Amino acid sequence: MNTQDPKTTSIEFRKVYLSDLKAVISIYQKKTKASIAMELTSDFGLPLSVAVDNNEVIGVAFASINELGKVVLNAQVVSTFETGHIGNTLEAEAETILFATFENINKDHTPLKNSIQQLVGWLNKCAN
Repeated sequence: MNTQDPKTTSIEFRKVYLSDLKAVISIYQKKTKASIAMELTSDFGLPLSVAVDNNEVIGVAFASINELGKVVLNAQVVSTFETGHIGNTLEAEAETILFATFENINKDHTPLKNSIQQLVGWLNKCAN
């Protein structure tokens, strides 16, 4: 397995685009070992930032709400690119996007929870 050095690649970190969702779902399913036929649940979260190398999505950071009702950011990176640098940068980007998108996220998680449910429902409906 050839691990890429992030200092020698041209990795771009940015917001998630609609066109990224197929790759995002694929990364999520591989990392969680979920079946491709299995419907997504709220554990999928809301993808906020991606890492892109040569027009290929190699990592994604999601915002979700854990069992304790707290917002959690989680990064998942394709195994050939896994480094702490990429995961940490993805999470930092996701945090910036999260606070810009949901201004009162520290006080009220309802808008994030609703966004996750709507996205997951839409993605599951599109998969059928």
